[in-house]
Amino acid sequence: MADRKEWKEQLLSKLLDQYEKSVTYAGENKVKQVFSVKPSDIFKGYNKDFLPPEQFFQEKEFERLIRQMESEGLIHVVPPNTGILRQICAVPEHWKDYYTCLNRTEKNILKKQLEEVYHRFCQCDLLEAYGKEKLQTLKNSRAKKLDEKKVEKEITEAEAIWKLVQFLKENQEKQRTTLEREMSEAVLHDSKQWEKIYRKKVCGILEYTGRYDEPLAELEEERERQTALLEEFYIYSNPAYIYLKGDARICLEDGRELRIYHDLPMSIPFETFQKAKSIHIRDAALMTVENLTSFHRLEREHIFYLFLSGYHTRTKQALLQRIARENPGLSWYHFGDLDPDGLAIAGHLIRKTGLPFQLCAMGVQELQRFQTYAKPLEAPDRAKAEAMIKQGSSYAGILRYMLEHNCKLEQEIISWQETRLESFL
Repeated sequence: MADRKEWKEQLLSKLLDQYEKSVTYAGENKVKQVFSVKPSDIFKGYNKDFLPPEQFFQEKEFERLIRQMESEGLIHVVPPNTGILRQICAVPEHWKDYYTCLNRTEKNILKKQLEEVYHRFCQCDLLEAYGKEKLQTLKNSRAKKLDEKKVEKEITEAEAIWKLVQFLKENQEKQRTTLEREMSEAVLHDSKQWEKIYRKKVCGILEYTGRYDEPLAELEEERERQTALLEEFYIYSNPAYIYLKGDARICLEDGRELRIYHDLPMSIPFETFQKAKSIHIRDAALMTVENLTSFHRLEREHIFYLFLSGYHTRTKQALLQRIARENPGLSWYHFGDLDPDGLAIAGHLIRKTGLPFQLCAMGVQELQRFQTYAKPLEAPDRAKAEAMIKQGSSYAGILRYMLEHNCKLEQEIISWQETRLESFL
């Protein structure tokens, strides 16, 4: 059963809810409004016959509470001076006392607080457009229609977004490698809140600015786009590692040296390359590989292999460009899935790095040779192939063959058989 405290809070809440949804609260009233509730809205079954004994005593306690609140001036009862409660009315002069008793913030004040946060957004280059849009939405909405709990939640989230974006900007300026959970703990004091609540929201706001269209071009999968976007701010979900194998020597600034061999693949933190004084590739060619299984399978003594993992990010782009600067004369190859997305990745790699990559085992010959392993194209494959052909892709011939023969290949089957292929170097 409810107690006096619960009855009082329910009564004041219902009266406040009526008030905040009214034309009086909005300042548009032409006649004086009365805000009231029936006793049965608070005490279910009030003044009903044949109440159980325990409810009878509860009812009397409820009546004593109402009379006490009336004597304190918080409410008044209509009609007055009667034994049975009929209508319980608010006393407008005590609205502030209602808010204080309930520890509740007035809707107009909440709206103003939210507006202040979004005005702050407008002073930040990355949040300005979003802040202006939210302010316009608030301008068009009336306070009486706002949901108090939703507004409080929005204020909390907007404050967190502000702090996260400031952290991102500072992190980018310092070029400080930071993991997502570290940022979440530092800003939100919870290592999981970023992933659960804010990752998608913040990345969406940043993408909305249009400043990052170039690094996100051709990335379609949402998670992949978020990862690429966060790397612009040196934020990583996990430590960034580069998988390598071949003949190379990496000299660090402190004089230490890392040797990489063909028969000893290595995974090296990207930060190591940032600290490297020089990167010397002893092989004649470098090949980027889309999938890890194929990376481990491939072996050619004169080729240095680098695992690309789908669309390359800025970190791998910077590494490839540095290798090219420090190793003039290298031949460049790429090996990936033989499907529209794999060819799109190859094109993306060439455009973003500016390096003369040649396709390896990614042509019509492989589609014909391994047709027994081919899979039919799915609707997204067809859409991407047709779009690439329309855009003048240099791989239009391969794409047309895929469309005409309804086929695609994953690179793992090709690398598994690569020792039999003349198309491999």
